[in-house]
Amino acid sequence: MCEHACFRRRGRGGLGGRGARRLRAAAIPFLLGLSSCLPDPASPILPPADLKPPLVLEAGPEGASSFLLRFDEAVEPVEGSFGLEPGPASPAARAEGDFLRLEFGAELEPGADYAVTGEAEDGAGNATRFCFSFAGWNGRPAALRLSEAQAAKNSSASRPHRDFLELVVEEAGNLGGVELCWANAAKRFSYRFRGVEVGAGEYLVLHLAPEGRAEEIDELGADLAASGGVDASPGARDFWCGAGGLPDASGAVALRPRPGAPVADALFYADSGKEGALGDDKLAALVAELGEAWPLGGTSAAWEDAFRWKPSTARSLCRRPGSERGAEAWYLGEASSQSPGGPNDPPGE
Repeated sequence: MCEHACFRRRGRGGLGGRGARRLRAAAIPFLLGLSSCLPDPASPILPPADLKPPLVLEAGPEGASSFLLRFDEAVEPVEGSFGLEPGPASPAARAEGDFLRLEFGAELEPGADYAVTGEAEDGAGNATRFCFSFAGWNGRPAALRLSEAQAAKNSSASRPHRDFLELVVEEAGNLGGVELCWANAAKRFSYRFRGVEVGAGEYLVLHLAPEGRAEEIDELGADLAASGGVDASPGARDFWCGAGGLPDASGAVALRPRPGAPVADALFYADSGKEGALGDDKLAALVAELGEAWPLGGTSAAWEDAFRWKPSTARSLCRRPGSERGAEAWYLGEASSQSPGGPNDPPGE
């Protein structure tokens, strides 16, 4: 699915544009003069014309090396108008009725940012120019599972912690385009992984409150001890994101294999003092997207559907082993037991 799009339409069919406006303006006095002679005032003076440019209905990558657009009518490509950034060459365009397929000639990097531009026109010459940004297609995204969340900064002198999300790789694959979204009532944030091959059983730690240190680097290669900083793990793959931290008390996290895909895993947590229905805000909107990844007790989300806790900077939210979903799959870790990049301590009795 594409993240952004812009369109510029120009109509060239029939009597369109400024020339048509001048013609219509000049024709008005003449038509008024002849109005008494016209046998049927309802009869058209000018033939009907198609002035409506094609409209893009859907657009997105079709695979690792092509992009597909669907219009509301049959179109033809405008030669020389197509481009891909970054890209080695201009895409080749082929029309198939109301579909327009762009072939890149090579597979794009999974999860990398690209922008495609071009122009298509209908049989009457009305043209639409488009520009879409999208993530390179990942045909084999790694299957991940949320396993721990530190929802607030802990300024302990001996064991400091900052906001992080820990994930476990359940099935090997590529991380490119795998997306995490999180939200509080007022804001929504997101992070998309770059293309890295990972194996089953690996731990990933996404640090959400970096301090801007030089040693806070994404570990894209084989050296898992390359990164430093608070909560960096020598045995896990560390990534750093400055978009915004996790909500301290109440929030939600959604994991998708690619932008626009259904949510594959989720976490919804809330201050135990909250009750009733969620408000009309960013958090409620994200919770509504969680679907089967976070079962609800009713037709609409309520605070009672969340993992409820007494917010604490000294304790993290931990996932129970297995494939459970919903509030029952999570527990509150013991004080100072955070373990980014490693197994969680078992829940206390």
